[in-house]
Amino acid sequence: MEKLTENFAELNVKDIDKVIKIQRKYKEHLSNKNILSLNNWIDNYKKIKNNYKESQYDFYKRNNASDEVLELVSLESKRFGSISEKLTCKIFKLESRTSSQNDGVRKGKKIEIKCARYWGCKDECKWQHLELEHDYDCILFGLLDFDGSWKFWGISKTLLFGELKEKNILSYQGKQGYWCDKSKVIEFCHVIKSIKSLDKFLETI
Repeated sequence: MEKLTENFAELNVKDIDKVIKIQRKYKEHLSNKNILSLNNWIDNYKKIKNNYKESQYDFYKRNNASDEVLELVSLESKRFGSISEKLTCKIFKLESRTSSQNDGVRKGKKIEIKCARYWGCKDECKWQHLELEHDYDCILFGLLDFDGSWKFWGISKTLLFGELKEKNILSYQGKQGYWCDKSKVIEFCHVIKSIKSLDKFLETI
């Protein structure tokens, strides 16, 4: 301590001011660095996260979804929809679409495909961006299950935009078309478990 005092005694006032300023800037640098570091915010993040509902990804993970399923679940909505649409076309051996207003054709029927993941961390999902003006005869609703299997339901466009729209089961989504909840719509749909059951459904349209 005495040696330190002696060293400072040899400095003039200007030198001491410079040292103090340098020390302050260095402390500010360390302070800012610590504030932005992972170690500084990770504990707060864990506390804040606990106040939010479980994410869609975590919901699938908690229900033992495989890495392959989780990869699909983690995709942003537009990419998930595009990939799921192509997978569905392969699964049911659909012919090429006739225009950008439908996704495929089978038995002469133009098919629109809408796939979803569980929504709200429960046995529920929403199928959205359903367009009245687009050129298709029916819709295939798909849902990705925890084990990687798909669940599918089919419904005619006439029924969906007729009776179900009147009953508010199909509701307006603004500029993005219409949407509906699985829990409300599937009782009016045909369960599709195979190409054979899809063909049988298409015969009813």
